[in-house]
Amino acid sequence: MLRYKKIFLGGPCNNNCLYCPPDHKNSPQVDFSTIRNSLDQKESDSVVLYGGEPTLRNDLLDIVNAARGKSYRRIKLLTNGRAFSNTHYLQQVMKAGCSLFEITLWGSNPNLHEYLSSAAGSFRETINGIENVSEVPHDKFVCLRIPICKENLSDLENIVIMALNLGTNRIILSMQDPALSFQAVLPHIINSINISIFNRVWILTEGLPFCLMQGLEQHISEIYSGWDTMYERMYQQDKQCAECIYKELCPGAEVRYIKEFGDREFAPVRAGKCFQDIKVLYD
Repeated sequence: MLRYKKIFLGGPCNNNCLYCPPDHKNSPQVDFSTIRNSLDQKESDSVVLYGGEPTLRNDLLDIVNAARGKSYRRIKLLTNGRAFSNTHYLQQVMKAGCSLFEITLWGSNPNLHEYLSSAAGSFRETINGIENVSEVPHDKFVCLRIPICKENLSDLENIVIMALNLGTNRIILSMQDPALSFQAVLPHIINSINISIFNRVWILTEGLPFCLMQGLEQHISEIYSGWDTMYERMYQQDKQCAECIYKELCPGAEVRYIKEFGDREFAPVRAGKCFQDIKVLYD
């Protein structure tokens, strides 16, 4: 399992996304000395910097340089990508030592993306940013994060196709809307996985329990990075989870989801041909 040390840089952002966690959105900027002290506490050789929007910070290059100075092998930036529409700034960030980028895209068209980001002009800047990261002659890895909500569910396959056309190395489909049922989401998830795999790009899900991903377990991102993500989720196992072979690996479904929809769609997995391989990956 690849674990990243997660460092929150503060809440300020040039988007105002409808589904942004309030505790992120309302948080003040974290001062540089606090961030540097956090980098000193090296729990992993990989670090992810997130907010808010990290690229709004005037000292982001100093933070990346500090991470590189502490010999972090992987420095990842979780961003909306808008600042990277400026190629010069992107090259500065890369030169400082950041080569992993996880960029959020809400829709395949300006109307949808900008409705959910609540920021006029954000779609074109994000797309230009992704294009620049993909095209710049530098070793890098580009992951596109697609938060799933009721507003963009019917557009999900289109967003995945756009991500593929933009030269993305990996795609993450992240459950973001507690008012959206797994039953409604899964057909679009399966279609998206098939589209991406057909195009030889690895695609992962986030926030989906094992029992709903049978046959697709290898696409559960938490196998590789753990269930402790940047966006805090509270999980709950049902009593029948005790009979599931994944009971030690899977924390269940989100508490807010169970409050909304109950637990009738969950059933214990009693056998799985991939179980031992997944357990090795998780451990």
